[in-house]
Amino acid sequence: MALRHLDVARRAATMIYPRVRDHIELEELIALANAGLAEAAARYEPDRGAAFTTFAWYRVHGAILDGLRRSSNLPRRVWAKLVALRAANDYLEHRAEREAGAAKAGAPPVSRTDALAQVKSALSAIRTMYVTSLEALQDAGFDRGDDRPGADTQLDRGRMAGKLRAALDALPEKERALMTKHYWEGKNLLEAGAELGISKSWASRLHAQAVERLRTMVDDADDG
Repeated sequence: MALRHLDVARRAATMIYPRVRDHIELEELIALANAGLAEAAARYEPDRGAAFTTFAWYRVHGAILDGLRRSSNLPRRVWAKLVALRAANDYLEHRAEREAGAAKAGAPPVSRTDALAQVKSALSAIRTMYVTSLEALQDAGFDRGDDRPGADTQLDRGRMAGKLRAALDALPEKERALMTKHYWEGKNLLEAGAELGISKSWASRLHAQAVERLRTMVDDADDG
């Protein structure tokens, strides 16, 4: 199965490569992607409802990003973007599995309007995750330096960061602990879940819940 879908691994590696091209070769990314593809083929369960290409896409992305974290010395500015990408990958994988399960249980197809609303919600969640990753770096004493935006954008980010901090403090204890380990300590969901005594699937569910709570709280603060 992996051999029939090598194009999935190459496309994922090619998508991530522009973000890290100054620090790692494309062939190294493809090797990480192929390892993720092999793992996906070994773990794929057709009866869960998701197509193999969908299941593999998220696993391949995760394998690339985990491999980068373990084996390369990326600048923090670059890593901030990859942290957000990994978190977005985890969040969207959870949504895809949830929607596949609902369809298998007989739920009606999602309408075009609802699908657009879901995309908007996902983009909002991804924005929240990116700001969370920047917050984590700032807490570690990192200055974004040449990636620093203009004064107006800095002000907007500062306001959003303040709302995000308040929202993080308001999360249930286990969700807050998971987000701290995932963003501030740089652990993936499998590692963070193991430290909290929960499975990868449960950590994925908690992460998605926490992102939704943060997104809602930050958006409500924006409306206010």
